[in-house]
Amino acid sequence: MKRVTWLVVILLSITVSVQALSWAYAFVVFDGRVYEVLDKTIEEAELGNVVGEVKTMADDMDGSYYGDASNFYPIGTKYREVEGEPVQDVLAVEDGDAWKRAEYIRDAPFSLRNHLDTVAYVAVGIGLFVFGMNRVRRTR
Repeated sequence: MKRVTWLVVILLSITVSVQALSWAYAFVVFDGRVYEVLDKTIEEAELGNVVGEVKTMADDMDGSYYGDASNFYPIGTKYREVEGEPVQDVLAVEDGDAWKRAEYIRDAPFSLRNHLDTVAYVAVGIGLFVFGMNRVRRTR
């Protein structure tokens, strides 16, 4: 009984730390570029075509993200171009019934997940090439 008591005391004294990030600002990622979403609304007349949408969420535990991601806006949130400004500098981000201005701040970090389709096509191509070369070699 004494062993069980000490075991319980030891297990209760061990604390498990959980860490999560607190983002400094809301951002969206489009085409490998990170845009900070500002608290400035954009009028409907200034909006252009839809250019993209949020497809993945940033990880709150380690801060990683890939593709067209956001740390605040849900998947499916639309991006539109702003008339008279290049998409490389400014986007309009859907925020409920309004559109908020998002300005480019930096390039997104490189992630192989952004290029997974290319890697898969190359691997299939190499596999087909090797298979074809083996077939040609066997027929000789």
